Amino acid sequence: MAAVNETRQAKRRRTNNAGIIRIGDKEFPILLRDASQTGARVRLVKPCDLPDQVTIVCAMEKIDKPCVVVWRRGNDIGVRFETPLSAK
Repeated sequence: MAAVNETRQAKRRRTNNAGIIRIGDKEFPILLRDASQTGARVRLVKPCDLPDQVTIVCAMEKIDKPCVVVWRRGNDIGVRFETPLSAK
């Protein structure tokens, strides 16, 4: 089996913590599936239309970051943080 070419800038860590996506004064529940210093994969609890720029908040992971949506697949979205997280 051939090795998969990894193009991510930072290694992902798996997580399964609850959080929210904040858009202005509205909040939508999410499940943070994995995260890295540069971005995350989240699952929307309920489908909704999201703009390309949102804020991800996950207290358990100490994340409260503005980010850009870079991909969408069903209820899963990938985001890139506008500024990287601090190293843990």
